[in-house]
Amino acid sequence: MTTDWGDDLAEPDTAPRNKHTFRPSDVIIAIMGVTGVGKTSFISLFTEEDLGIGHSLEACTSVVGIHECSKVIPGRRLFLIDTPGFDDTYKSDTDILREVANWLSQAYENKVQLTGIIYLHRILDTRLGGSAMKNLRMFKKLCGENSLASVVLATTMWDDVDEDTGNNREQELKTNPRFWAGMIAKGSTVFRHDRQLSSAMDIISHLIRKERPIDTDIAKEMVDNNKTLDQTSAGIEVTAEMNEQKKRFEEQLKNIKTEMEEAMAKRDREWHAELERERRDTLKKLRKEEAERVKMRADWEKLKKEMDEELARERENATAQLIESRERMLKHEHEIMMMKSNHQNNAALQQKQFELERLRADNLRMKQKEDGGCVVM
Repeated sequence: MTTDWGDDLAEPDTAPRNKHTFRPSDVIIAIMGVTGVGKTSFISLFTEEDLGIGHSLEACTSVVGIHECSKVIPGRRLFLIDTPGFDDTYKSDTDILREVANWLSQAYENKVQLTGIIYLHRILDTRLGGSAMKNLRMFKKLCGENSLASVVLATTMWDDVDEDTGNNREQELKTNPRFWAGMIAKGSTVFRHDRQLSSAMDIISHLIRKERPIDTDIAKEMVDNNKTLDQTSAGIEVTAEMNEQKKRFEEQLKNIKTEMEEAMAKRDREWHAELERERRDTLKKLRKEEAERVKMRADWEKLKKEMDEELARERENATAQLIESRERMLKHEHEIMMMKSNHQNNAALQQKQFELERLRADNLRMKQKEDGGCVVM
């Protein structure tokens, strides 16, 4: 994730030398929701970038992505901010919160305000399960009540349900206090998005007409109130889940100890060895959980420093991967030339050419990452 906050919005020695420069006239809208809800697909309607839209269970967006959408609003620039959900395949909730909090706090510190926030929800979901409810709770904590009037709650994937079912689910979302009722009472607006540019543009236009730019609660908590991440409203939510997880691990260890004593009494070495492996695995999870707690204790200055260092490491890794990828490409190109000269069969040649194209695509993604661009993984 890279952003140049602009010389007109920040002191020269504090503005990172990054890719995007924001201006006061820019329209900046964050897109949030669970993994697979259609955040990247929504953004792809406004840009010609290859966003790597995912159709598998693997999380597509794992970092905050900033996408400039040209020629959408006459005389103004539109930026859509692609955010990861708190159900990422490979990143913990702590890492996701650090990523999102870092971006929102940098924006706030440099006087960059969001025009609004779009929260996407799949209408095909039969109920708001644990993942969806967690994302909704985190969304509310990140934004704060004062931001809700500039929030659009947009349902997606209407073509995957019949109209009556969709209408009933939408009504429950709008009227149930556990879901959207409280947010609507505070000014949030409900839209339907049908995957077409016209409905997406209706949502964008609505937020622009609102003319009510927002600063998120988490940014004000960290920058103005000097809270550590675990002291913010969103951080308290994540920490509460970590506390529950810790209790479960400790209970598991207690049960394992009892069973190990029983295995020793019965002189069952195989059972005892299996329980020992389980004990070590649980202890490993506990240590990882404690490491997550340490990362949550960062204040704003520490978080900035740590995220900058993390970005530097990612760039170093991307450079190394890029060099390795280029070497593989050269090898494949040489093998294809040899196969052509030796008139080898077409199937083998086509396979080599396919592998070369895949390597070129991987090479391009790694080059974007090396350059500090926002890569959708």
